[in-house]
Amino acid sequence: MKRSELQTALRAAGRVARQSEFILIGSQAVHAHCLWPPAEVLFSQECDLYPRTHPQVANLLDRELGRSSAFFRRHGFYVDVVTPDLASLPEGWEKRLKPFRVGRITAFCLDLHDLLASKLAAGRLKDLELAGALLKLRLGKASILRRRIAKFPLESERQKARRLLKVVLEDLDQA
Repeated sequence: MKRSELQTALRAAGRVARQSEFILIGSQAVHAHCLWPPAEVLFSQECDLYPRTHPQVANLLDRELGRSSAFFRRHGFYVDVVTPDLASLPEGWEKRLKPFRVGRITAFCLDLHDLLASKLAAGRLKDLELAGALLKLRLGKASILRRRIAKFPLESERQKARRLLKVVLEDLDQA
């Protein structure tokens, strides 16, 4: 999703939900941190968000802007309405959110290292590719990422993320 597409999605979410603040937890959060995100961000068709307040509008957002909506058919991208507990995130992530403003709408985006840690905990191929791309571009630092991984509440999440970080870093050394 390009920056302009994310802006369109956020304006539409604000209009549909009659809300001005959202939490953006997926790969599109990278737009808040750089002007030229890697292809792994641009290829995505969705932005993962939820209303900062009034979670009851989630169903309305999904119906109007989700994968099965006329919005998706018209624009080729959609809003994936998620819940706060969907992603594994390091303790304190809420304090590190970065605002991305589009007119009167503000998307509070994950800090890049929190996003990377979350992607490593998820461990899907696309998540590892994104992590590798962000680290290769030096948008994230392995030393900070290791500290964030240590702040996962569950040991199983910490172990998985550490193991996958090692794989990603080894792959970058081979490139």
